[in-house]
Amino acid sequence: MAENLLEVRNLVVNVEDKEILHNINLDIKPGETHVLMGPNGAGKSTLGYALMGNPKYTVKGGSINFAGEDITKLAVDKRAKAGLFLSFQNPLEVPGISLSSFLKTALEQQRGVRIKAWDFRKELRQAMALLQMDSKYAERDLNTGFSGGGTSNGFWTFDAEPQAGYSGRNRQRFGRRCGEDCFSGH
Repeated sequence: MAENLLEVRNLVVNVEDKEILHNINLDIKPGETHVLMGPNGAGKSTLGYALMGNPKYTVKGGSINFAGEDITKLAVDKRAKAGLFLSFQNPLEVPGISLSSFLKTALEQQRGVRIKAWDFRKELRQAMALLQMDSKYAERDLNTGFSGGGTSNGFWTFDAEPQAGYSGRNRQRFGRRCGEDCFSGH
């Protein structure tokens, strides 16, 4: 494995014709937790969208390496399969799709194989216990009834406004846990 899980070098990002990020450098090692904070307009969301490959955010210079692979030009779906995930302060509600169904589908896409329901349920229970989450969330409709913010168990999570959804206690708990692999087989 690469020394740095995420390595951003001299990243320059434009939105339309306006340069928003100017020669950004960032190193994140496996197991580390980093929090980016700043005023509105500082570029936190731009960095997140650029890392994820949102086509509205054009990388004009520099590079993004994740787990030793240059992902600067990779499509969004390839970045997601590699383990990058962007969380939102106010995620889209998806009634009729449970969190467990969504996670199972995402995990199958990442691994490239079908997962037996029993095996997935076992992994999900273990992951939820590790994160100290109420198991009722697994059957709740995706993103419904939340006040904003949230957590994920991807390799990289970026939330432009973590203070909106995480208490200090939850940030500490999630920070301790996100460095541990929530699902086995990686």
